[in-house]
Amino acid sequence: MNARKSICWLFMGLLTVSFPQLSSAQATKAEKPDPQCMRLGADDSLSIFYPLFENLAARFYEEAGFCATSVALPSKRIEIMLANNQLDADWLRMEDYPRDFNSSLIAVPVPLFQLDAVLLSMKDDSFDGEIAALQGRSVAYQSGYRWLEKHLPLTGAVTKEMPAGIPISDLLLRKRIKIFATDSVRASLILEELGDAKSDMRVTVWEKMKFFHLVHKRHREKIPALSVAIRNSINRGDFKKIYALPGLSRVD
Repeated sequence: MNARKSICWLFMGLLTVSFPQLSSAQATKAEKPDPQCMRLGADDSLSIFYPLFENLAARFYEEAGFCATSVALPSKRIEIMLANNQLDADWLRMEDYPRDFNSSLIAVPVPLFQLDAVLLSMKDDSFDGEIAALQGRSVAYQSGYRWLEKHLPLTGAVTKEMPAGIPISDLLLRKRIKIFATDSVRASLILEELGDAKSDMRVTVWEKMKFFHLVHKRHREKIPALSVAIRNSINRGDFKKIYALPGLSRVD
């Protein structure tokens, strides 16, 4: 069994243990969503971690007393649909997202977690991993990573946006990409895809990024109840498996 399959089986096993199967009533509800339910933009690039986040969102919305359904979409598409009032909330965004990119959204003021922003590069490249050395260098990042879109240019790097679905591990191996900026969870998946070649990679932790759940301002009255529900969910350990993911931790 290769490394990619191994990590997939590992995390799928984790998800199965962490969350029970839906009851028949819940399953019927999932198949026929209530049109009155809030529609949550859900980042489909979370890959094998998607069910973990989906279950958590369903739990804290239910505890807050609201009906909600997650809609799996690319990050950019979520932005467009929120702007067109086709979605009601966004699973995960960085803390400065409403200020910098969409003022119609409001962050529920309880941080879900924080991630490391990291740079992946080949050890045999002249880049030594120092942020100051990014000046004038080409740095790739995946489309939809707004924090990177904002902060990478501030380092003096020449940024290159990559479409979602591009095989980053292959491009790194073939040195078509010299430096790739991402978050620590996705970096761990890329490293596993590299197999034995991951020992040739340099991983540089750059910064901490805090993530929040965002709702459209037309639902601002729901924020107090969601704040309590999210805080309760974190305190009773619902996020324990989330915080066990590499490079991801609770915000104290």
